[in-house]
Amino acid sequence: MTGRRTWRRTWPRTWRAGAAAALALLAGGCWSTRPGVPSLEPSTPLGALPLYSDAGAIARLGPQASADRPFAPMRFGQDDVLDVLALSGGGSHGAFGAGVLKGWSESGTRPSFDVVTGISTGALTAPFAFLGAAHDDELERLYTTSGDDAIFESRGLAGLFGDGLRDTAPLRRRVTEAITPAMLDEIAAEHRKGRRLYVGTTDLDTGEAVVWDLGDIAQGADPARRRRFTDVLVASASVPGLFNPVYLDDGRGGAARMHVDGGVKAPLLLRDFMVDGRYRSKAAYFIVNGCICLRNATEPVAPSTLAISRKSIEELMRSSLYRALAGAMGMARKAGARPALSFAPDAVKLPSPLSFDPAEMRALFEVGRAQGRNWRRWPAEPPRMQRFG
Repeated sequence: MTGRRTWRRTWPRTWRAGAAAALALLAGGCWSTRPGVPSLEPSTPLGALPLYSDAGAIARLGPQASADRPFAPMRFGQDDVLDVLALSGGGSHGAFGAGVLKGWSESGTRPSFDVVTGISTGALTAPFAFLGAAHDDELERLYTTSGDDAIFESRGLAGLFGDGLRDTAPLRRRVTEAITPAMLDEIAAEHRKGRRLYVGTTDLDTGEAVVWDLGDIAQGADPARRRRFTDVLVASASVPGLFNPVYLDDGRGGAARMHVDGGVKAPLLLRDFMVDGRYRSKAAYFIVNGCICLRNATEPVAPSTLAISRKSIEELMRSSLYRALAGAMGMARKAGARPALSFAPDAVKLPSPLSFDPAEMRALFEVGRAQGRNWRRWPAEPPRMQRFG
């Protein structure tokens, strides 16, 4: 009898406490708010490329006209050679691409790329790849010493009511530390020589892929150039739903739009104006951070909402990447560029791209490093598969 009375007294109190806690969470701001309601009229944010219906016309402007258009490649007359590097997304698999670059530098044959592009984890790699071998060691540290806690932190129950299950504040801090004012000045100097550094995000409000000219941002007079540069990089790597989005304004006082992982719209970034033009020789190098295979798992998916959602996102983006890669390599060949492709071998056991384990990333880095040293053996087209996996 005593136990029954205790249960009756305790249960309502516990229930009331739980209800009060839930209401406090909601009232305390678990529901995410955004910084103003943006106009969805077409606009070009500062640092982004204008949208043109005929991108090929940009390249036909020639070197003189290009000087007035900072989004067009300008490196004419220097060896009359064009080298383009495109880095894919892939989360923690970016350790592979970092290793490729390190091994390529060690071979003594890595080009000084005229155009470097990156999406998602490739966007995080792109500034280091753009500046060359002098930044290889820093890139290696970033991709072999970063655990989950260096990329994101859990939001707990609040994540269910917010704009992402995980908060990428740790990643933002890490990127801000890496992208120093001196590094921005280096990028700006190379931009003025005519080299180009592009990364992509997805404007989720309008559904558009946005291409950002990071060299243009780096050379800008805006005192907040470092923050904008960092915002774009973090936005490009923010997997929607799992990570919180980044709100980017247009730089002219307009309300900010919601930007997420560039891989949602363009898992690999290459536009025809980046490879067009008359050169003695042209090469387009593609680094896929992950495998190109029909199957990419050795264990079944756990029966939980988070595991199912994460795996589904991975598979959607993997299939989208394969299609984008085939199109980009075809575009390069059509423009007269020699394509070359690096990707992780099927025999390599890949962890989840959304899991950041330093030991696994170190192993993947070394796989990429071996490929970078033997870049002349890279295939000129992706593996042929009966269907896109």
